Amino acid sequence: MDGARLRGGIVELVGPDAPESARFREDCAELAAALRTSGPFLEAYPGQAWPVDTVVAVSALALHDRILEPAYRRVRERWVAEAEAAVDPRTGLLPHQVRPVWSGARGSSQSLVQRFLPEIDEAWAREQYARFREAFVTAALGLPGVREYPHGTSGKGDVDSGPLLLGVSLSATVVALGGARVHGDLALAGPLTGLGEAAGLPVEISGRKRYALGVLPVGDAFLTWSAAAPVGRPPRPSGWEPVVARWWRLPWHLLGLALVLVAWTPAWRLRRRVIASDGNGDTTGPSPPRPERAVAE
Repeated sequence: MDGARLRGGIVELVGPDAPESARFREDCAELAAALRTSGPFLEAYPGQAWPVDTVVAVSALALHDRILEPAYRRVRERWVAEAEAAVDPRTGLLPHQVRPVWSGARGSSQSLVQRFLPEIDEAWAREQYARFREAFVTAALGLPGVREYPHGTSGKGDVDSGPLLLGVSLSATVVALGGARVHGDLALAGPLTGLGEAAGLPVEISGRKRYALGVLPVGDAFLTWSAAAPVGRPPRPSGWEPVVARWWRLPWHLLGLALVLVAWTPAWRLRRRVIASDGNGDTTGPSPPRPERAVAE
């Protein structure tokens, strides 16, 4: 399913004569046939289905209709109707998994859903994004992020979410940057970009910028993919509400400065003691011998 969307992206860049064009058409025909004969959520593996995978698949059909020829509008409309009827009753969002077990909406899949859903149905996507923002976006410790589980609930991290910090998923937060840009939500995209630059430990290696000190290339790929998302139009009239205050970086800058001062204080005190014990301030060699006091006879 994801492969079809990737091939479609290549065709969009290169043109209809791209070598991937024929395979992309075949992929879309197979996906449409499967959607016509199954429920709204296709199986990614035998007996296992995650709705986010089908969202990417349907976005491939939408891309086909936009860059090649319109062929799958009715398939997409039917899918939207069926998917709307199958949302998580707690959040009103697409569930995380439906087979072999059902689980409600989670940040790691929702952040990806929000990136692709506008390509399928812009109006429904806007409504879904507003729900996602309310249920999952947070400012834990003053930092912007995306929770793995909705506000008011909790759970453990897994292979989808990665480790959780105060309920926040790093993978969901990085991917949500792309969704925020697509929805014109610069009030979230801006702070997430700043957080990535500050906490992503970027380094330059052989003239190339890498994050996580260059030891996690998949993180670079996710961040680049999210940051390259086109910026969409914000809602009217007021746009998206700010997630964090404009001065959210200031407390963390002050904390960093305080840590630097604490780390350097012992060395500074030691240098002062050395200078105080050596009147001429020369610490490059041993102090000169002191003259002996005369002994009165």
